[in-house]
Amino acid sequence: MHFAHTTSRNREYLFLAAILAGGILLRAAVIIAMPVAPISDELAYQSIALNLIHGHGFVDAAGNRAFYNVGYSLFVLAPAFLISANSLLVARILNLLLGGISILLCYATAQEAGLGRTGRLLAAAIWALDVSASVYTVYLAKENLMTPLMLGVIWCALRMMKSPSWKVVAGCGALFGVLALVGNAALCLASVVVVALYYAPVYTRRKIAASVLIVLVAAAVTAPWLARNRAVLGAPVLNTNGGFNLYLGNNPAATGQFISIAETPQGKNWRGMHKASEVQSSETLKRDAIAWIESHPARFLSLALHKAAYFWAPPIHEGKGHESKTARFARVVWTIQFILIVAAAIASLLLRRLWNKPMAILWIAVLSYTAVHMLFYVIIRYRMPIMPMMGILAALTIEAIVPFRRLSVRRSAGGRADDRERA
Repeated sequence: MHFAHTTSRNREYLFLAAILAGGILLRAAVIIAMPVAPISDELAYQSIALNLIHGHGFVDAAGNRAFYNVGYSLFVLAPAFLISANSLLVARILNLLLGGISILLCYATAQEAGLGRTGRLLAAAIWALDVSASVYTVYLAKENLMTPLMLGVIWCALRMMKSPSWKVVAGCGALFGVLALVGNAALCLASVVVVALYYAPVYTRRKIAASVLIVLVAAAVTAPWLARNRAVLGAPVLNTNGGFNLYLGNNPAATGQFISIAETPQGKNWRGMHKASEVQSSETLKRDAIAWIESHPARFLSLALHKAAYFWAPPIHEGKGHESKTARFARVVWTIQFILIVAAAIASLLLRRLWNKPMAILWIAVLSYTAVHMLFYVIIRYRMPIMPMMGILAALTIEAIVPFRRLSVRRSAGGRADDRERA
């Protein structure tokens, strides 16, 4: 029996290796086929990394000291440019490696959530073959780093719900600290950790101690950056775009999607007040946004619902400029993949036998991340880091309804029992 289980596990790892190789090859093919030049936010992240390695400090091309999150530039682009003299190819290769890590974390998170062999391999395969994930490998976008970090937090939450070891708790705190520097919208995943610790089979004082440790480790990771901003900008902030983003999503001209600051009532004042003070301009726009929300609660609620719809809308929009036949085909495949993944994930809610605590953790992550963007505005790229969780939920559904799952249960019931025991 032990030999049979070992053979089965080795076969599973071979399948996982093949899935990983397929995902990496797909991303490499996209990198070769799409040698696009950086634009918009990509240029900002690139300039921050280049200014850092050239000794000019953390500053972007527009002279901002902390307008953008620093993490992606610091942890990915700066090392890439340092060893390659500003090579976009090396930066994209690092994005590719992050994609490979995300594929493995999809498998590990699915396993921690209790999925069987079919489900966890399918979860990894869904992300490996996801067209949007492969396309974003080309872009210098922080979502490439946010995705594995968020998967890591979900894995830690699932593990802590069973047994909150100090190693996992500290690791969770470190992940939150890095996420705060990379994309602080992901800090909404604290809701997932709170729920996981609530259900953890330990005494309340252990749960409190674990929570405190997470906060302390996260604070230790972010402390140098906060201290730097206090010295440079006069305030210990993670970034200075919070008020800006809140205002773009909540003003008389807001649509729920990105609009230029020039299209808003503060457009004529923005450049001058931002040049005077990054921190104060953010605070001014935040106050304006809050005042508008308080004065227009019905419009705010309507906009929030529109943002949720935009966040989960199929990617049926047209690309910018002339698109090749290959690009149009890729967009069609992306749309089909997205619809199937979301439909299968939602179907998990209809199967009562799948309702359990791990599934609740995954859905709380999805809903929390959606809710954060309902407060600000939506760009389709922002959805990418949460899609692996939808893939895992889709795999859970497929594993539950496809006949081959029942066959595998009969053939390897002992192996599945071992998996549950190990989890």
